[in-house]
Amino acid sequence: MSPLWRRRGIVRRRTPADAFGALFNHFRRVVTINNQILEKIADLERVLGGEYIYDIIFLQNAVTDIVEKGRHVIYHLNAMSDDRYHLLYERYTTTGDQLADILAGGPGPYGPMLVLEWEVLHRDLRHLAGGKGASLGEVVNSLELPSPVGFVVSTTGYRRFMEGNDLFNRINEILRQSADPSVQSTRISELFARARMPNDLASAISHALKKMRSGPLHPERFAVRSSGVDEDGERSFAGQFQSFLDVPAGEVATACIRVMASRFSERLCRYIDSGTAAEAAPMAVLVQPMVTARASGVLYTRDPNNPEAETLVLSAVMGPGENLVAGRDSGDRFVMDRNHPFTLLASNIGVPGPGGQEPAPDPMLRMPSGLRRGSGIVDVAHLRQLAEYGILLEKRLESPQDIEWCLDAAGNIWILQSRPLRLPACREAPTPDQLTAELAKLPVLMAGKGHICQLGLAGGKVVQVHEDTPAESFPVGGVAVSHYASPRLAEIVRRASAIITDIGSPTSHLATIAREYRTPALFGAEKATTLLPDGVYVMVDVEEQTVYEGKVELPIDLPRAAGLLPLISNREESMLRRLLRLISPLNLTNPASSAFRMENCRTVHDFLRFCHERAVAELISFHTSGKLVSGGGAPLLQTDLPVKLRIIDIGRGLDNPANDKRVTVEQVTSMPFRFLLQGLMDASFWDLEPAHFGIRDFLSGITRPLSMLTNTQPYSGENLAIIADNYCNLSLRLGYHFNIIDCYLSDESDDNHVYFRFVGGFAEAGKRERRAVMISQVLAGLHFKVEVKGDLVLGKVKMLERAHLESILVHLGELVAFTRQLDVKMVDDAAVEHFFSEFINRVGKIPEPGGV
Repeated sequence: MSPLWRRRGIVRRRTPADAFGALFNHFRRVVTINNQILEKIADLERVLGGEYIYDIIFLQNAVTDIVEKGRHVIYHLNAMSDDRYHLLYERYTTTGDQLADILAGGPGPYGPMLVLEWEVLHRDLRHLAGGKGASLGEVVNSLELPSPVGFVVSTTGYRRFMEGNDLFNRINEILRQSADPSVQSTRISELFARARMPNDLASAISHALKKMRSGPLHPERFAVRSSGVDEDGERSFAGQFQSFLDVPAGEVATACIRVMASRFSERLCRYIDSGTAAEAAPMAVLVQPMVTARASGVLYTRDPNNPEAETLVLSAVMGPGENLVAGRDSGDRFVMDRNHPFTLLASNIGVPGPGGQEPAPDPMLRMPSGLRRGSGIVDVAHLRQLAEYGILLEKRLESPQDIEWCLDAAGNIWILQSRPLRLPACREAPTPDQLTAELAKLPVLMAGKGHICQLGLAGGKVVQVHEDTPAESFPVGGVAVSHYASPRLAEIVRRASAIITDIGSPTSHLATIAREYRTPALFGAEKATTLLPDGVYVMVDVEEQTVYEGKVELPIDLPRAAGLLPLISNREESMLRRLLRLISPLNLTNPASSAFRMENCRTVHDFLRFCHERAVAELISFHTSGKLVSGGGAPLLQTDLPVKLRIIDIGRGLDNPANDKRVTVEQVTSMPFRFLLQGLMDASFWDLEPAHFGIRDFLSGITRPLSMLTNTQPYSGENLAIIADNYCNLSLRLGYHFNIIDCYLSDESDDNHVYFRFVGGFAEAGKRERRAVMISQVLAGLHFKVEVKGDLVLGKVKMLERAHLESILVHLGELVAFTRQLDVKMVDDAAVEHFFSEFINRVGKIPEPGGV
């Protein structure tokens, strides 16, 4: 039956508590749908990893579901914020349309573009940027390694040129008339000599060139390089296409035509299969700023003569590297350990004679550079940096790499190309059972712990990290071990051979990043930071959830040996990779960054992350903004606490069917509130003796009520708990200080958070500030990120396993009780340590993550 007020036609006035209840329901939907989408994304990533067989219908259904659910997340965030984020709809619709285009077999969001900016390039854009452009896009945009940044005349631009001059039809006619490659190439070159650049393509190239020239480097000379779609693929096409160096700006367009024409050179006509249509093997063209090379070289991330050795090989020559790659100069040769710190194992320093002949006989011959024989062209620091770049590229591109590089006059390294390294056949790789048997011989450091986030088997030295660890300090190939699976560890995931965390789940943002980079990941292992000491070499077997101490040599083609290759290698796999490019990557990793804005959302994951963070902020700010300052007729909690506390139930937080004006602790069904009460009601933490104020405290205190009246604080309402089954917002006014604790507690660690705010007091400023320091130390011990401003303490912690968060809530309740009148006792700095120690002694050892 409907309430009496409704049956009598009375319009019930909407209270602030009603508004907060509605707000919380929207928040709950954001959290629920967010998790559903992340689970669906995780399924797609596992599919790509080879765990399941799939087809186009599966992809269509999964992506459609993700896109539709994402719209609901945006709707609920806007419902919480008075449509403050309405522009998200338009941006998200664009992303949805791009996904639909890929599902329909289209080229994706960049398909119509004649020229591609470097910022959009990645390895799954080979169909538009060619092999070289796609891999160099990965170098810059994914790994953030140095490479000359320019633009790409796309395969769409190439087709525009060819069709604008009717070249496909005319070339196919020539191919039909003659099977002689020499005749073919001669007649085709005549066609290119008469061809003209279409106006729209010429304009696009001119605009991109102007933008590049106005950039920070102001280049005036350019490298115009081939980037065939089939280049560096199953057939390498190495050295088959033409590239042009040191091209002035006014000749770039002409050089682009000459690169396109090289697709039909005599050697290409001989290289590709006879009868291949002109439209096949399309060409993209790279235009990059010219780098004046002091030294150049090639890096093989495996030794082609001994692929199974844990070594990489690097060659270097003075100046440009054309003679080296053409085989006319052997240069200096270095052999290095593939593992950090990339020790130099051997070197062969060569000094070319005139014209690139064999080394001159005089071992002390001075070269034009001033170096003598025995002096390496590249110093050890640069060798190690190059080795690090090589291993990062090998990991990201999932195969040993053949890398061309150069060193400029300022000592900067530039990556010019990275392509798969073709190696001779190795001995037969061990089977998964054989690898398991080898691992079983090693001591076990951790077993049966954690959630599988990304399958894999990897080895490396343990490096314990936290979210503020500088990524550049993390040794490439190390095994990262962290307390939290914070998205701010994304850069470290790219460098790590594996990552293990105490806390985290397979649907966390960092798990998505680990799957994107194929970094073996085990999250929620509870005590990894305790069980895995810094510097110990370990083997991580994610599937078995086991970490061993020691080393087992892994095969070069580990994914195939371990059964981790995708089960489908066709257009479905290519489509899935392109879809995930618009779904999985997380670019918004740090909410404190100025870049954490809705206009920077580029993927579905970005939209989810942004909406979740802003939804939490809306929930917290509702109360701190002063919109809800009274419990009104809300029931009063019956306890022995020296405070009166009213409760507003916004959803299954209180068992009070009779709407009693007083309720007991036993009637509280809100789990986070019950744990807070457990700490608050511990009488041993309450100091009920009258506070002893000094004259300065008194003088400070009597001025505070006036300031409160003239500058009302938003948290100055009565003691109030707004609760739901898995939520609690507790606002306390204890004397002259104010405390807010906002918490969401669930089985999904990614959703869990605690916000803690403490300010004020009666004592003089110095004493209040010391109490704030003491509170901040306790919060830091509970893994909060803490900010202290005078007597204001702000603490936040997120992504906690349920059991760990429950124990923290108990300690927060104890802390509130313990610090109620503590400010007047903080007479000097020594008191901070004294009362911190006293609190810890009363609490006992703060529980490790994973249990109370």
